[in-house]
Amino acid sequence: MGNEGDAARRLDKAQRSIEYGLAFAVPLVLTLMLYSYVIYDELFTPLFIVALALAIVMTVPAHLALRSHYECWARNVMPQRLATGLVGTIYISAASVFGVSLMSSAQGLDPEQPLTFTVFAMLAVLMIAVMAYNSRYKARNERTDIRFFRRRPEQLAAEIRAACGDRKIECKVIGNGRLTTMELPDNKVLITLRRQSAAATEVMLECREPSANEICSVLKHALDQEV
Repeated sequence: MGNEGDAARRLDKAQRSIEYGLAFAVPLVLTLMLYSYVIYDELFTPLFIVALALAIVMTVPAHLALRSHYECWARNVMPQRLATGLVGTIYISAASVFGVSLMSSAQGLDPEQPLTFTVFAMLAVLMIAVMAYNSRYKARNERTDIRFFRRRPEQLAAEIRAACGDRKIECKVIGNGRLTTMELPDNKVLITLRRQSAAATEVMLECREPSANEICSVLKHALDQEV
């Protein structure tokens, strides 16, 4: 239990690092690049190098988060955190483009040029898409737990069927290439097994109603026994 608690804390820390990086660090560097292009273009190249370095650094918490997912169950909150980070990136980027366009007489950033309006339109569409995704899937993600296992989907599916059989629970299985869906209709539970590389599997366990929490705990325990 202690190891799982430590893994959960590491996962949360890594996910927050990604969220804050997208919401603050990335747009800050992009903003500095834009303003340096207009005010002091000698800084543009160093800032571009900093942006590349930041992109590389962002892979570190992403790797740590993935590794922690193999060690514990966790709520599927990463999509919401990515959405929050992207909203920050889009908002700050739009404000930066607007500010630079007012300061600059360069053709590509002139407020009267189509390019500026195109950039604003693209950012607006992206903002709408991110917020629409977040609104549609937020509730579902908050009631879904996720964990990765170093076992094939077929093996995990067999273990889930066995656990359901012990409790006389109906289990419907739908296989579709890399994705296998298992539904417990009477218990309002949906399980998704997604094949990963190196014989690994992503397991998403959705408890559609609070009454399903008990059977979800049973399934988690059954899968964890083989870890």
